[in-house]
Amino acid sequence: MIVIRALVLLAALAPTAFAQSFAVHATKIHGPDGVVEDATLWVEDGKVRALVRGKDLPSDVPIREHAGEITAGLVAAHSYAGVLAESHDDTRSVLAESRIAHAFDADSSDLRRALAAGVTTLVLSPRPETLVPGVTAVAKTAGGTLLRREAHLAIGLDARAQRINRAPTSPAGMLAELDARFARPTGAFASAAAGRLPVMIAAAERDDAERALAFATKHHLGGALLHTELAGELVGDVQRAGLSVIFAPLGVGAEKRAIDSVVALGKAGVPFAFSLDLPFDAPDALRFSTAMALRGGLERAVALDALTAQAARIAGVQDRVGSLAKGLDADFVLWSGDPLDLGSRPIAVYVDGIERLGGAR
Repeated sequence: MIVIRALVLLAALAPTAFAQSFAVHATKIHGPDGVVEDATLWVEDGKVRALVRGKDLPSDVPIREHAGEITAGLVAAHSYAGVLAESHDDTRSVLAESRIAHAFDADSSDLRRALAAGVTTLVLSPRPETLVPGVTAVAKTAGGTLLRREAHLAIGLDARAQRINRAPTSPAGMLAELDARFARPTGAFASAAAGRLPVMIAAAERDDAERALAFATKHHLGGALLHTELAGELVGDVQRAGLSVIFAPLGVGAEKRAIDSVVALGKAGVPFAFSLDLPFDAPDALRFSTAMALRGGLERAVALDALTAQAARIAGVQDRVGSLAKGLDADFVLWSGDPLDLGSRPIAVYVDGIERLGGAR
C-alpha cells in the first residue's frame, strides 16, 4: 500500500507532457500564416491543437492570460551545446560514421542557458576541425528529446579542417579526398549522395564557399553552407546549388559587408538561419543577429522566420517544430514584448506543452 501511494504521489508531482489541455491568450501570436492579434493558442497532449482569434474555445479548457506576444520556440541551426567535450577528433581526416548524438548530454548547462533565451531546438554538430567530422543530430533543449539522430553529414572545407601532420593539407587535397569518397560512396557518403542525408559544409571564407558550392553542385548534394559570412555576395551560385546558409552570429563588431550578406540572401529568398555555438556564443546571440540584420534592411517576417520555421526546415524537423501550426509540438515562448526587440525577454518557455522554464519573470 505504501508503495502504491508513493507511485501515485510521484505521478502527481511529475510534469505531464501529454493528456492535458490548456490555452494561452496573448496580445499577439506569430502563427504560420502571420501575426494574429487578440489570439489564443490551444495546446492538447503536448501538441498545438489550434490557433484562434479571441477566446472561442470549449468552456472546460483553462486559459492563461499573457499581456505580450507568443512565437514558436527558437531554433539554432548549428550548435555545440551539450556535446563540446566529445565533438571532434582531429587526428583522423574522415569520421563519416561518427554520430554526435552519442555524445549528447541532456543535462548540460548549455541547454538550460539556451532554453532561458527562448531556444527550444538545436542542431548538434561535431566541430569542423577535420574533413568529415561525422553526422549531426537535432535535439530539444528540455526533456532530453532527440528529434533526429542523423540530420546532416558534416564536411569541413576551410582552413579549420587542414593540418600539417596529416592529410589533407590543402584545399586541393580536401577536394580530391571527397571526390574519391563520393565516386564509390558507402555508409553516410552513400546516404548523402542519394539525397537521404543533407550535407553541412563548413566554408568560412569566400574562396572556401566557392569551392564548396562547386563541389555540392558536381555531386548533386543538398544541404547548407556553414559559417559562410559572405554567402550573400555569391547569392546566384548559392541559388543554383540549391543550398541553404547557416550564418555565425552577427556580433557587435560585425562588418557592414557581413550584415549586407544576410540581407542579400533574405531579399533573394535563399533559406538561411543562424548558429548558436554555445558555450562560445552568448545565449541571446540568435536574436542579436536578427536585430543587426534588421538594422541593415532585413524584413521583419524574414528575420523571425530565420529564427523559427526556416531554421527548422534547414534542420529537417519542420514537421515537428518551428511553427505554431496544428499538430506540431507545442514548443513556444511567451515574450514580454516584440520578440525581435532586444528589450523583450522570455516570460515562459514551453517544450512539448510543459512550462520548462520561467525566463525573466
